[in-house]
Amino acid sequence: MNIIRSPLGGRNYETYSEDPFVIGTLAAAFVNGLDLEMPGPTRWRGQKLLHEIENGSVAVETVDRSVERILTLARKTGRFDDPSEKTEESVLDPGRLQFITDLAAEGAVLLKNDNAVLPLSPGTKLAVIGHHATNPSIGGGGSAKVLAQHIVSPLEGLEKSGMECRYSAGVPVFATVPHAEQHIISPIDLDQGETKVLPVLLQWFNGAEIGQNKVHEQRIATPEYMIKEAWPEFISQDYCTRMSFAITPGTSGDHLFSVITTGDARVFVEGVEVYHRPQEPVLQPESFYFYKAKIEHRFRLAMVKDQTVKVEIHSWAADEKVLAQVAGTVFQGSSLRFMEYKDVPGAIEAAAETAAAADVALVFVGNTNEIESEGYDRETMDLTEAQYSLILAVAARNPKTVVVNFSGSPVSVGPFIDRVPALLQAWFAGQECGHAVAKVLTGVTNPSGRLPMSWPKRNEDNPAYANFPCDEHDVLRYEEGLSVGYRFYDKPDTPDPQFHFGFGLSYTSFVISELKIVSAEFGQSNSTKVALSCRVGNTGSKVGKTVVQIYVSHNGEITEPHLPRPVKELKAYEKIELNAGEQKWVDLELDKYAFSFFDVGNGKWKLQEGSYTVHANLSSAETLRSVKVIVPESHYWSGV
Repeated sequence: MNIIRSPLGGRNYETYSEDPFVIGTLAAAFVNGLDLEMPGPTRWRGQKLLHEIENGSVAVETVDRSVERILTLARKTGRFDDPSEKTEESVLDPGRLQFITDLAAEGAVLLKNDNAVLPLSPGTKLAVIGHHATNPSIGGGGSAKVLAQHIVSPLEGLEKSGMECRYSAGVPVFATVPHAEQHIISPIDLDQGETKVLPVLLQWFNGAEIGQNKVHEQRIATPEYMIKEAWPEFISQDYCTRMSFAITPGTSGDHLFSVITTGDARVFVEGVEVYHRPQEPVLQPESFYFYKAKIEHRFRLAMVKDQTVKVEIHSWAADEKVLAQVAGTVFQGSSLRFMEYKDVPGAIEAAAETAAAADVALVFVGNTNEIESEGYDRETMDLTEAQYSLILAVAARNPKTVVVNFSGSPVSVGPFIDRVPALLQAWFAGQECGHAVAKVLTGVTNPSGRLPMSWPKRNEDNPAYANFPCDEHDVLRYEEGLSVGYRFYDKPDTPDPQFHFGFGLSYTSFVISELKIVSAEFGQSNSTKVALSCRVGNTGSKVGKTVVQIYVSHNGEITEPHLPRPVKELKAYEKIELNAGEQKWVDLELDKYAFSFFDVGNGKWKLQEGSYTVHANLSSAETLRSVKVIVPESHYWSGV
């Protein structure tokens, strides 16, 4: 076992590796082909790389090969001919839009469908409920966020498919308070003749006095700015800003404001200070980029419908003493968010009433790209409490309640899974989300997605739970070893997951009736090949697709020092389509990896002799057929 220590983001991470070539150092990353460091400017190379070259950890020839690959990319993309950045174009392509729709529809996973509630029949009166029904999460956050040409909501997709829909907004879903809706914010202090301008005036001042020594001003769409990698030339390290705009709420009530800032900030309404947000005592380099929820402060303010008020937020640079405690450059910034008062209990009751008047209630729930993003871990798999309350209230009034969830990873469904007959996991379905979801719900597309991970019933049932989050020294140890995902849940005395790896329902049914070994060759590692064939049948009444999953188990003990072997491991799979009543032989192949493990003591892979069982499954927990294979002798191998 190799211990990896990688100074990423100022933290130390410890983990294991079965492969000695996988090590978490600058030299190893460079030697193994990591050519780019993003985002710039460089933090881990530069002088550090020169030091690695001088001490012999990185050869000059390795640097030459890396440079050659980068230059090849530059030539391929034409950057030597024209280094200027081209303006991006958005071109609608009907064929591509259809491809995006079909891809998202086929990837959706039907997790529950009691009494064949789905697919929806033509003429069904639908209650379409939830924040995600009109504001679906189409992708993750950070670098996973892609600006879409448009977003088709589930409500829009269902209506365009011909379904009769009645909508209820349900409860808001957010990690940090969202920005004010564009139609309620407007510019103030316009110069004569200005009409069509962005609503927020952002002014920059050098020094600590708002209004003194102005060095720059600009107009922006929302009251938020961030100083990222490159420090603006026009401001000093000691700066302050003022963002000014007007808000005209559409309702009366105690409306919600939120201040997110890396420095001190004060909020003024009609010239009167209404909130002071003091300096955050502890920051991280990307607090304002990834960790907004951790530095957000909220307050409420009574406002009157249609009464316009002038709003300002004054912000200051982060305190030098706070910055001195941070390893790395802090992304400084400031933001003022606003959301009108929401009567959550009233919204839930309104949704329940809408559901009671419908044949089927569809409740759209999930995460947002601020809840699920690169750069940080979720602290819980739970949805927001208000979403659980919404589902339960709707299900109590309509026994045909279907939950559609948008997330990129598992969520806890325990609070409602026994109360609803159907659950569809739609993932982050992209810009054609509404059309894709409508195709699955109405049966135009027979769902054929399968879970690429196990779903625990509770946060505590996750194999990483005991090691997460980091300890007080910011060290994360992956002590679960190979016991992750289905490998963990296969072990004795572990909890059953909510849904198993590889699981997914269909509007039809499938069976594997036969599994046989066609041929088996065990010689040198590269010639090891076991050919399999299994007979799969569609026993239902609709055309559909299923995924044949081949797992391999070693029978008996492996005596040499090694990490404990999993009960079984996925080694091959094949997705096939069958008409109603059709049967088909499916051919699959196992190679050396199916019967090998990495022997840490020898630093090589070992093709292990002994008896193996090959399982043909429709999920990690659903073994339908098995056969035995004998590997006659062991030998070691290296490479790929």
